[in-house]
Formats: sequence, C-alpha cells, structure tokens
Amino acid sequence: MNNLEITKNLLKVSKSKLKNKTKSKIIFVKDRPGHDIRYALNSNKIKKELNWKPKIKFIDGINKTFNWYLSNIDYYKNISKKDIVKRLGVRK
Repeated sequence: MNNLEITKNLLKVSKSKLKNKTKSKIIFVKDRPGHDIRYALNSNKIKKELNWKPKIKFIDGINKTFNWYLSNIDYYKNISKKDIVKRLGVRK
C-alpha cells in the first residue's frame, strides 16, 4: 500500500468509529528537509524462508488501534500538545 491508500483506509475507519458525517479532505504538504522519497517493505523473503505471515490484516489492525485509543482517552489526553505537533527536521 502506498501512503495515499493508507490515508484513505485511516479516514474510512475513523469515519465509522467516530461517526463523522463531514467530508474529510486529504491535504498534501511540502516535504520536510531530508525526507525520504520512498519507503518500501518487501516481506517475501521472511515469508518464504521463515514461513512467516501476518497475524492480522492491515485494516483489522487499524480498527484495533482506533478501538484502543477510543478506550484509553486518558492516556493521550495527558500528553503535551507541543510534543505532538513538534516536527523534526524542519528548519527554523
């Protein structure tokens, strides 16, 4: 999956979990300095040599993640906003 497909999956799950009826827009932002052009993972070798397979599907994992956050609001409510919005690699 590419970043856009992952984003669309996240929006789909969030819409169902949060009962959001508004249209969400995907906004493309300027890359930060030093940003990697491409991320890639090929799990064929580990699947073949170690007979590995994922325990859950991606979309199921996203659903479980949303459920965890919805069940643990106090955990992330106490995190400082400045720690969340601070971007690394941005020139000042």
